[in-house]
Parts: sequence; C-alpha cells; structure tokens
Amino acid sequence: MTGNIYSNILVPYDNSKFSQKALDVAKTFAKRFDSTLHIATVVDISAVVSPGMIHSRGIKTIEQIKTSIKQSAKIIILQKENECTTEKIKVKGWVLEGPITSELLRLIKENHIDLVIIGNRGLSGFSKIMALGSVSRKISELAECPVMVIH
Repeated sequence: MTGNIYSNILVPYDNSKFSQKALDVAKTFAKRFDSTLHIATVVDISAVVSPGMIHSRGIKTIEQIKTSIKQSAKIIILQKENECTTEKIKVKGWVLEGPITSELLRLIKENHIDLVIIGNRGLSGFSKIMALGSVSRKISELAECPVMVIH
C-alpha cells in the first residue's frame, strides 16, 4: 500500500437507493484520497425462488436467466463506471457470480481493498438476485478492512 490510507475502496452495488447512497459517499472518499473505486455487483442465481417463476417469464433455462441478469448487471456497472470517469475518479467495475458475501469477501482480499462502503439494505423479491440485504452485516463482521455502513 502506498501512503494513501484508502487506496482501494469497494462499493457493493445493487441499483437500490441504499447502494446509490453508499456510492455517493464512496465517490467523495475516492476524490479526497485519490483512491481507486471498485464497484461490484454479485449475481446469485440461487436467489431465484421458484422454477415456475422462471418459465412464466418466457425464459427456458437457468443459464438464460443467468446470462440475462449478468448482461443487465454489466450495463448498470458500466453506467456507474462512466459516471466516475466523468468525475475523474479511478474506477474498476465488477460483475461477480455466486454467493454474495463470499464473492465480496474474495474480492476484498484479492484486490487489497482498504475500505468497504456499503448500503444497509438491498432490494426484495425477484430483484434480490443482485441485492445486499443482510450482506452488509456479514461483510462488516467478516471483512479484514474497515466497513462503513450507509443508512
């Protein structure tokens, strides 16, 4: 790590108002400390509740659902990356797949994240596939770096 206490800041992002508030705070930190801002969303297909729900949407396979969700997530993350670039913030976007907490903890470790800024609540229902929910609590307990929970 360089002399910068917060070289790498992570914001888990699920497109909810809570994650947007966390991103706004993270942008302020990134500008202040000249940090790289990592914006990550995690696609967890296990959050799909019922196979009947899948077929009713006209999608036939889990792979098709996963691909569709990942494409949507990539578009959202790319938009957020573009916003940061416009604001002259160094940024790296991530679309991860798997259990949300473990994927975020892996990202934190592998990318030497110095600070996590996370919203305290995510989305519900079908949107829970990319949601944070109680993830903020788990991350705050298990991450090996400081975690700021934004209400």
